[in-house]
Amino acid sequence: MQKEGKPRFLKHHSNSVRGVAFSPRDRYLFCSGAYDGKVNLYSSLRMELLMSYSITTMAVAKNVNAVRFTSDGSRILACTTSRRLSVVDVERGEQLLAYDNCAASGRDRTGLATDPTSPNIAVSVAVNGKGLTLLDLRMPLPLDYVYDLHSSTIRDIVFLESSWPWATSSGVLSTLITAGSDGCCKVCTMDGRILHTFYSGRHLNTVCPTPRTISRIFVKWVL
Repeated sequence: MQKEGKPRFLKHHSNSVRGVAFSPRDRYLFCSGAYDGKVNLYSSLRMELLMSYSITTMAVAKNVNAVRFTSDGSRILACTTSRRLSVVDVERGEQLLAYDNCAASGRDRTGLATDPTSPNIAVSVAVNGKGLTLLDLRMPLPLDYVYDLHSSTIRDIVFLESSWPWATSSGVLSTLITAGSDGCCKVCTMDGRILHTFYSGRHLNTVCPTPRTISRIFVKWVL
């Protein structure tokens, strides 16, 4: 990580990887979720697997299609193809709680975001793939739903840093940007108010603002 070198390949999943996320508290810690029902935790400094969490049970196949750390780095959120969102403790590897019927299913990756200003707030793509599910991890049930925000499937969700103009003008602390598979990106508040819409002209797969304050937004499209 400190100098140029040859790439290293970590082969610890038995099926396709659907999501990767770095810890906001440990620069070398990251996790991956795959279609084998596992969430793996790695050290990028030592290039090794630290722990593997199994999300799959004998009763229900829960293949993972999105992963994110909470802002305090203590928990990993994993969306599964059984429409469940699981919350896993990073230190112990135990499932703390789970929310049923709040995440989109399917083999493709789905959107999942955690609020960088609050370790208890998260947003996932709703069951129909076109809306959002708002979660407060201190509560046993989803906090709220935003229905039909997009006319196509939402592929990614990201919280915008508060210095962005849209976040400032909205009058709230948390502002989201969503990317639809039809190439439409929307900036919206947590209650579903749309502040800005723009189009990439391509089928989108992911969206990510650059780390610098009020800079650019990169979108990745599928050809």
